[in-house]
Amino acid sequence: MFDAFPYDEWSEDIAEFWTFGGQGSTGTWILTILGFSVMLIAFWGFVTLENQKLTRQADRLRASGALDKPTATGPTA
Repeated sequence: MFDAFPYDEWSEDIAEFWTFGGQGSTGTWILTILGFSVMLIAFWGFVTLENQKLTRQADRLRASGALDKPTATGPTA
């Protein structure tokens, strides 16, 4: 198999290079914090959206009579 990728020419300098700095730089920490923040916001948005959908569906079922309203003592038997 023909492999044209020059692994022999790589050095440690190239392995650490990226747009926002080397390993452990401030840019690395900024991107890590931004990524974590975006993940938490997306998770919160997903949970909120699903809760709204479930609440709307429960309201529709209650309105149709297919689901009894909860009472203070618990569900009716």
